[in-house]
Amino acid sequence: MSTFGSFTTVRLGIYAAQKGLDVTGNNITNINTPGYTRQRLNQVSLVSSVNDRYSSSYSTRIGQGAVVNNVTQLRDPGLDISYRKATSDVGASNAKLEGLNSLATILDEVGKGSLDQDDGVILSQLNDLRDLISQAITNGTDTYDTLIRSSAQSLATLFNSYADKLSEREGTYEKKLDQQMEEVNNILTKIRDLNVSIRDSDIRGDAGLELRDERNRLLDELSEYVKIDVTYSMEDVGADTLIEKLTVTLATGDKNPLVDGEYSTQFSLDPQNSSNYSMVLGPLTNDRGQKQSEDDNGVTLGDNDLYGSLQSIRELLTEEGEFSSQADVDNDPNAATKRGIPYYRQALDSLAREFATEMNKLNDTKLDGAGNLFSTGSDTDDADGITAANISVSKSWADGTVTIQATNRADAPSGDTSNLTKFLDLFGKKVDFDPSHIDPDAVGDSYNGTFEEMFLKIQSTLAQDQKSTDSLLNNYTITAGDIYVDREGITGVDLNDEATNLMTYQKAYTAACRLMTVLEEALDSLLSAGL
Repeated sequence: MSTFGSFTTVRLGIYAAQKGLDVTGNNITNINTPGYTRQRLNQVSLVSSVNDRYSSSYSTRIGQGAVVNNVTQLRDPGLDISYRKATSDVGASNAKLEGLNSLATILDEVGKGSLDQDDGVILSQLNDLRDLISQAITNGTDTYDTLIRSSAQSLATLFNSYADKLSEREGTYEKKLDQQMEEVNNILTKIRDLNVSIRDSDIRGDAGLELRDERNRLLDELSEYVKIDVTYSMEDVGADTLIEKLTVTLATGDKNPLVDGEYSTQFSLDPQNSSNYSMVLGPLTNDRGQKQSEDDNGVTLGDNDLYGSLQSIRELLTEEGEFSSQADVDNDPNAATKRGIPYYRQALDSLAREFATEMNKLNDTKLDGAGNLFSTGSDTDDADGITAANISVSKSWADGTVTIQATNRADAPSGDTSNLTKFLDLFGKKVDFDPSHIDPDAVGDSYNGTFEEMFLKIQSTLAQDQKSTDSLLNNYTITAGDIYVDREGITGVDLNDEATNLMTYQKAYTAACRLMTVLEEALDSLLSAGL
């Protein structure tokens, strides 16, 4: 190597050390930046590809210095895939548990009663009604009919209140579903726009590492809402130029595309099936609204085409458990085991309807004062279609035209309370709570139990769902945390490693500068000797 060639080697060394310091400094300053990926300087040794015309065959050939090749990010695609899958699990379980806990604030009776033995307000009111009927058997109905009617109205009001609160909670989660869809749509749009920016950077020869960091952060965020697959491919943009192309698809169902390079879709509710909160993916469009394909008119997603928090909220609004129809089961084999607000509403409807039906049946004695005790509203005696939302003391019982019947015999002696005994026995009688009584299309099994047992079943079902979901969430959170730590071990900035790099590049820079000084002194000596 010539003397002037040595200057080139030193110059390249100084430049490489300077770039190494720049990259290390950038890593250190971004150590707390969310989504930042540790960067690495890649160097190669410069070797001459031709021989000097006057070189001797005995001369020793050496390299001509270090060349900065590029700056890359330290990422493990496998860990990215594992982490995003785990994030989807956490998002799905967390949203479901949040919804179940919200329902528990309505249906959990613990702490709501006022008696020494805290049975909760519904069960306490049932017990109060039973006790009043028992006292009427002992003391006669004349003085107790008003008290029984007042207790029955209080019970009906509690049913109404629970149903109203469930409807309010349904409205809350409808808004939450809309908000999450809007958030997902914003993320998809941002990823599409970042794809365009990264594409332009690649064409210019700029790696666009910070743009990729933001895109990776958005992909992680998206995976909480929906389970996704992310693939990278090379796209020919002409002039023998290949650039990276990112595609995001749903990892469930028919694996519909969400983002394809500079095109992305949008989520919306199907206007033709809004009652089931069915979702639609719009056509893939670019930032100018142009379709990727003119034949693409969007697609309606099936019941199992989504997974993540978006699907959990949707299921909270749609799943009916034992009240599911055969069509629901055909679309989703697990429909009968998934329970959301509709299930708990209809379970309360079943309890209210069977209670009112049994009470009305016993009061249909064909004697004076006989008639329905409960109806679908305070202004009617109609008992068809009673639900928890509309159950009420009937109009005739409220105005005294109908009274609770002590006997069902016209020739019964004075003071006969045989029918009141049947009313009392009703509280311990096992009744079939058939889902088809609420929805004729329901295919779930009947539950046989007392009124109290039915209400406790509703509560215990909710508690079991909470417990199992909480257990899953804990497991998923631990798994996601472990994967995150593993991923951060590669992508995250380690201050100790960067401090080591800082010293290494600084010493290399100092050594290269010292070599430059030595070469300058050697050249001065040669020039002085020549004079």
